[in-house]
Amino acid sequence: MSEPSAWSTTTRRLRVLEAIALLLLARGLRKWVAMRRWASLLGENGPPAAPMALEPLAGREAVVARAVASGARRTSANCLEQAVAASLMLRRRGTRAVVVIGLDPARPDAIPHAWLVGASGSVVTGADEMPGFRPVNQFGTLE
Repeated sequence: MSEPSAWSTTTRRLRVLEAIALLLLARGLRKWVAMRRWASLLGENGPPAAPMALEPLAGREAVVARAVASGARRTSANCLEQAVAASLMLRRRGTRAVVVIGLDPARPDAIPHAWLVGASGSVVTGADEMPGFRPVNQFGTLE
């Protein structure tokens, strides 16, 4: 097995830095700005319609998912911050994605969960906690 080149290591680190910057931006928006003021960054708000598949990620979606997961470990980002950061990273790379907000019908007092569905229909962020949550809203479209 060959070692990664310096170029690929640098590229990977830059992606993680981009993810960290966007995770911190998302945290600031979530904490200090009303969501109605920044939700338009994610796209049109509407009922959930994005198909979801728990398929393995590939291509840009996999690269962004790894960068956001790495950045989230360093920033303790929550699910919404991760979905927002990944959505913005994919948009910058010319790929559509949908932020989905879900509620747990068995626990109405539970905190909502957010996940990101990529253009492939695969869940980019938030898949681990997703089971048990029913989609109630989404931001963005895959068309």
